[in-house]
Amino acid sequence: MSAGRLSFSSFSGSEPLARPITRVRAHGMEWLTVQEFAAAIPRLDIVRSRHPESLGEDELVKDSMARTVMRLPDPDAPERPGLYLKRYKLRTFRERVKHLLVPAKPVTEWRVCRALQAVGIPTCDVLAVAVRRRRGLPREGFLVSREIPGAVDLRQLLEVWLPAIEKEQPGFGREVIEELAKLTARLADGGFEHRDYHRGNLLIRLDAPAGQRLYVLDLHRIRRGRVGRRAMARMLAALAGSSLRPPLLNEYAYAFLGAVLRNWQGGPTPSPKETTFLLYHVRRKQRKLWRRRMKSRTRRCLVESTMFTRERADGYVIHRRRDFPVDAALRAIDAHRSAIAGDDGAGHVFRKGRRTEVTVCPCDSVPPFDVSRPAGPEEVKPGEVCVKAFRRDSVWGRLKDLLRPRSRARSAWVAARGFAVRGVPAARPLALLESRSKLSGRPDYLITEALENDGDLGELALSGRLPTGKKRRALGRAIAELLGALEERGVYHPDTKPTNFLVRETDGEFKLWLVDLDRVRFGAPFTWTQWVKLLARLNAGLPAEVTVLDRLRCLRQTRWGERWGRPELARQVYELSLTRRPVWLREP
Repeated sequence: MSAGRLSFSSFSGSEPLARPITRVRAHGMEWLTVQEFAAAIPRLDIVRSRHPESLGEDELVKDSMARTVMRLPDPDAPERPGLYLKRYKLRTFRERVKHLLVPAKPVTEWRVCRALQAVGIPTCDVLAVAVRRRRGLPREGFLVSREIPGAVDLRQLLEVWLPAIEKEQPGFGREVIEELAKLTARLADGGFEHRDYHRGNLLIRLDAPAGQRLYVLDLHRIRRGRVGRRAMARMLAALAGSSLRPPLLNEYAYAFLGAVLRNWQGGPTPSPKETTFLLYHVRRKQRKLWRRRMKSRTRRCLVESTMFTRERADGYVIHRRRDFPVDAALRAIDAHRSAIAGDDGAGHVFRKGRRTEVTVCPCDSVPPFDVSRPAGPEEVKPGEVCVKAFRRDSVWGRLKDLLRPRSRARSAWVAARGFAVRGVPAARPLALLESRSKLSGRPDYLITEALENDGDLGELALSGRLPTGKKRRALGRAIAELLGALEERGVYHPDTKPTNFLVRETDGEFKLWLVDLDRVRFGAPFTWTQWVKLLARLNAGLPAEVTVLDRLRCLRQTRWGERWGRPELARQVYELSLTRRPVWLREP
């Protein structure tokens, strides 16, 4: 196939498509388009989609590493609903070679959209598609579709607007759920498995008549073929969401699943047992989907992504947030070294040991941490960051780091990102600086958020600053909640000694964060042995001033004692604590 040409041999004249299609040469590419839109293609401003930073808020719909979505007016009829121009980015050589063997995403979306229209399933109206090639390899793809006027995504409706609409139109929620169930059943009956079937990819028009309100989008993830029980469970799990255990669609879970079973393959009215059985499988698929997404989102801190980037400077391989400049990271490292050397104005030394050094240093470019996209320059402000140095002074330490598949600093960087995406309290990461030569003895550095705290749990216990009465019970409850979050999200921290719990008290309530994350593991469910070790490590590090009653209250609030037998768990934790008690806490 020559450069700039696109094959659409899968479309034949025998296909039941409503409008004829034609080919047009424009913008250095061959476009496949519906006939009435052919004259408008040369006047489309596709160049601006390659520069999303120049687009206004009303023009830029989405910009990620995979694609840019731009809104623009119809050049032939500005009074008509606007157009969406999707630009698919084929950045890597692997992606380009892959699409020599399989159709590019815009081509897949074009084909699926016309197939859905042919069977009467509501979706967006695609107008044109093209793929630009160079030396035979696809470089980028474009898809033009018509805007659906007055439509909002289903997530916004269910989470924001539904209670207000229900007050004016009682029963509106059940009507939408019934319509969504029918749409889901029609997709399955038509042989369309949507592998990204979440609420953001479903649009609803509130002013449309009942039965014609929902539209399905993002069609490049649809696979053709028979949709069985397993595929249906995957679609429903994606619709439920990627969080741990949310309701499928709030209080409409059983009504929705019953309607799906009733409309799918023309089945009879399902029994409660069949509905419960399907819900059980959806929950299992949902948990599996959540684990896969968490793993994917965690690994994005090591590759080029929307939020993170990688480069080399000053003898380091640097992984960083895109809104945290390299110069700011290098200046933070210099301030850390000055603080360790004893310069009082450089920063505060939080911990200094044989293998690690931790300081809190001033930084002139600290981005906000509560954003999911890189912050703009106006949002980056001066502040403080936490710098942790991973030293390798001995020859043996350098050899160990050379043989490790992942250095301690990189493990802590990935773990900090994993805690952030899973919602477990920990310092959020900013940058990782790894020495390019493991044998040189230069330390690696991890730069994270500087947490405002009153000290760690061990320090509070030894200094006698532990709270009393209700505040002490609130602290025990906060510890139990943090341990419960670790268990619920499949995060195992093997070093839960009190000095790794940072504590902050605000109006009688306590917030805790975990530190020292370089040995954290994700994904595996907790076992009895792991829980005994985790609790014993925490119990052994506390001084005798923390009473047995306080320890048992914390154990009870973790829910593990109730699940497996509190007396047996407490006995094993106590016996293991005697062997793990730190030297500085043992009786003389």
